[in-house]
Amino acid sequence: MKKLIALILMIVMMFSIVGCGNKDSQTTTTPEETSEPTSVEGDVVYPLTVTDSEGRSVTFDKMPERLVSAVPSNTEIIYALGKGDQLVGVSVYCNYPEEALSVNKIGDYNGPNLELIIDAKPDVFFAAWLSDEVLAQLEGAGIPVILVNPSNIEETYQSIQDIGNIIGSAQEAKILITDMRKKQENIIQIVKGYQPKTVFYEVWHEPLMTVGTGSFINELITMANGINIAQDAESAYPEYSLELLISKNPQVYMTTDDGFKTAEDIFARNGYENIEAISTGQVFLLHPDITSRPGPRIIDGLEMMAMAIHPEAFEGK
Repeated sequence: MKKLIALILMIVMMFSIVGCGNKDSQTTTTPEETSEPTSVEGDVVYPLTVTDSEGRSVTFDKMPERLVSAVPSNTEIIYALGKGDQLVGVSVYCNYPEEALSVNKIGDYNGPNLELIIDAKPDVFFAAWLSDEVLAQLEGAGIPVILVNPSNIEETYQSIQDIGNIIGSAQEAKILITDMRKKQENIIQIVKGYQPKTVFYEVWHEPLMTVGTGSFINELITMANGINIAQDAESAYPEYSLELLISKNPQVYMTTDDGFKTAEDIFARNGYENIEAISTGQVFLLHPDITSRPGPRIIDGLEMMAMAIHPEAFEGK
């Protein structure tokens, strides 16, 4: 069962992250001592040392020009910051914006292809997490690796700024983050005066899985003035029994339009007929990429959730 759950999580999250991993990796690259900066790009001075999501310190002597991204959210960030033309490799999962589809692929459903990554001669490789073995091989080939794996909205903003600093788009990152924060606050204010509704977010059906505290989807539900019925679960992506779902009786049922199910399938499930969200038709299939990728479109995902939970708040807007 544990192997099945791990496989399900990999399938569900495959559009947002690529890699296999060990979060204990620690790699530090220290620049040679210098009395003066070697270069200045906008607000960023090189050598530049960045600490990634796994606490690894990586130093860049100059602005990277050849970029490779194995993570769709990072690819979207790079394009949003105006440096998409510097991508020389992306994973098969990177499907947005449309221009990303034509970039050389450096990995498939089996994970990153080391040979293709090394052949691309990147100045930096962005991933979510990697095994110690893969990380060591990339670093052994002289490729700086930045692991970007935010678990909440604030960490997403920090990731955008970090990537912007690395690729010479620090100011563009600040502008993007400011715009995202404004939209986030506007959405929160729109739904603020309404009675919160209870929400269930389906990650997978067999076994039934949802989101708990520690997932940024749970955070989005809260921001959208919803109450996640599984917020007290012991993990970020727990299994959830049908009996517990029925007893919690959510007012809104959300999941992703991932191609594996339809709203009609959910309505027809045995035992679901007594759930309020089912009996009142409050079942919503959301865009799987927008709501699962911690990147520039994540606040669009917040808006989708807010409109599903409180459609009355957006009437006439």
